[in-house]
Amino acid sequence: MKRAILNYISISVLLCLAGCQLNQDPSLNSFWSQSHRYQNQEDQNLWYDSPVYKSIWYSRLNEIVKIAPDRFVFNEKDRNLKIPIYFSNPLTEYNTETKYLIVLIHGGGLNASRSFQTGKQIIESLNLPKSQFLLLAPQILEGVERNERGLLSWGFNWRGGGLSISSDVNKDLPHLSSFTVIDRLINVAIDRNPGINRVIIMGHSAGGQFVNRYAAINNCLDRIVRKGISIVYVAANPSSYLYLDSTRYEFNPKGGIQRKSRNNLEDCPKNNRYIYGLNNLFGYAETLSKQKIKTRLLNRSNIFLLGEEDKKRNWSLDISCQAETQGKNRLERGILYQHHLSRFYENNSNPMHIWLKIPDVGHDSRQMLTHPLFIKELKDKFL
Repeated sequence: MKRAILNYISISVLLCLAGCQLNQDPSLNSFWSQSHRYQNQEDQNLWYDSPVYKSIWYSRLNEIVKIAPDRFVFNEKDRNLKIPIYFSNPLTEYNTETKYLIVLIHGGGLNASRSFQTGKQIIESLNLPKSQFLLLAPQILEGVERNERGLLSWGFNWRGGGLSISSDVNKDLPHLSSFTVIDRLINVAIDRNPGINRVIIMGHSAGGQFVNRYAAINNCLDRIVRKGISIVYVAANPSSYLYLDSTRYEFNPKGGIQRKSRNNLEDCPKNNRYIYGLNNLFGYAETLSKQKIKTRLLNRSNIFLLGEEDKKRNWSLDISCQAETQGKNRLERGILYQHHLSRFYENNSNPMHIWLKIPDVGHDSRQMLTHPLFIKELKDKFL
């Protein structure tokens, strides 16, 4: 039965992708609704992790992804490594005017160009001198092949700080965590711009997943704090979150929130593995204790943005069983995660965490990150 289902899905996807665009095309949504209807959770996970799925997805990404024209280059073990990037000012220049560093992490479509344009709109909306900002939109390549020496790429686990993959002309490169590369990027930006006093790291969708986990795990903050620099993390509409223990929640028939029973979690015994929980940590995260990760997330400045209309189960929603234990859609998952974190707060509140629901907005990075509610909160509290 599983093989028949996978064959059916494989043919459906191949036919769909022959004529689909990546940006929430109706035929992709139609495909996903069909796959949800015909698969149980075990089959769904089998498909999601299958080489067929990854081959089709990465083949499509290779066709449509626009690689950023510039490179962030750094040295690791006497090797020059690099990732594509968009920037408002070259990182080779020394600038004393810069006060704010904004780093925007793209979503699963790897569209760093859109992230960069969104960043420029954010700066425009803040109504502060543009010379005070350094805007960086790095591109973390997932499954995209380019015959360029030293260019790093990752698999799906870049969202959680997984290690880069070496192949073809780059088969002998060091394996680096995506978190380590962003650490390096931030450090270089601060060294070249010694007037920076605030770092803002934003991400939407898959970028929001990255930011949520990076906030809990990165070591970069320790060095930054010693220089008197503060940092804020903005996670908007991620498909899944990093839970701090094994509990999961659901809505009851009356609309309240209740803890899921163990029986409800039996179909997904690995639901608390990293990147969804704190078991089986890998990459950058495996060097830290669970307690340190909890402490960091709870004591670092985070803004969580939820689009009130982000309720669709479209092609880009994480439908692994681990993600499904967190809720049915992104809005529901965000509300349940807020409830989860509140259990770790004193008196059910944490001044380090801000939650904003953005009205009349669905899964749209530009509308989320340039919305007046968010811009006002960002400016009033952090700039």
